Amino acid sequence: MTRLQSTNPNQLFNSPGWESIREELDQVPVFACANAEGKPMKYAVELGKKDSDEKQTYEVPLFYTHVDDALAERDNARKTTPNLDVDICPYQLGMVFQLWASNEAVIVPNKKAIQQAGAPPTANAIGQNVPLFACMEMAQVNRDGKPFLPLFFELEDAQEALSEAVANDGGKVEEFEIVGLNLNEAVSLFANSNENTTAFEFIPPSSSIAHIRDFMSD
Repeated sequence: MTRLQSTNPNQLFNSPGWESIREELDQVPVFACANAEGKPMKYAVELGKKDSDEKQTYEVPLFYTHVDDALAERDNARKTTPNLDVDICPYQLGMVFQLWASNEAVIVPNKKAIQQAGAPPTANAIGQNVPLFACMEMAQVNRDGKPFLPLFFELEDAQEALSEAVANDGGKVEEFEIVGLNLNEAVSLFANSNENTTAFEFIPPSSSIAHIRDFMSD
């Protein structure tokens, strides 16, 4: 797949189109371990400076793209510090993406997802790009009649959507390809698009949506 030229995040946030991008990202929940007041826990993480190979240690919260990874971190925190009052809380990805750009947060992708995107089994999810999955032939039309392409955080969700589309429209699943890109590339594409360009819709992991739905019903 062709690599895209990235847009400097801090230039992006000052651009006229950022608010619409943030609105799309904010439809995606990410999860962090937090105290009773909803303040995320912080961890010492070594990060590379943006646009530099130099690394530095930061005290930052970890925001997980997949709820099961956040739950595992919560259980580990409770085990290692029994008196710790901690649970997971959802946060909007648009806000977290801005924190990430200034090294004030880390967005942690799912281990399985980064391997499906080509990372080796030994890769640490912390510090990896957040992978997304899409089928370029699955562009849809929104209520305003404008085309958009769903971008999935889970390969299995993309495969299921492709199977449903083929079942409804005909053809064979084998005739279509699901390709990978990452969150930074998608945001760069979005930022450099115009009104005639196919937009994106970020599709959260189905497990994350199910968790929030169950939480709200309780």
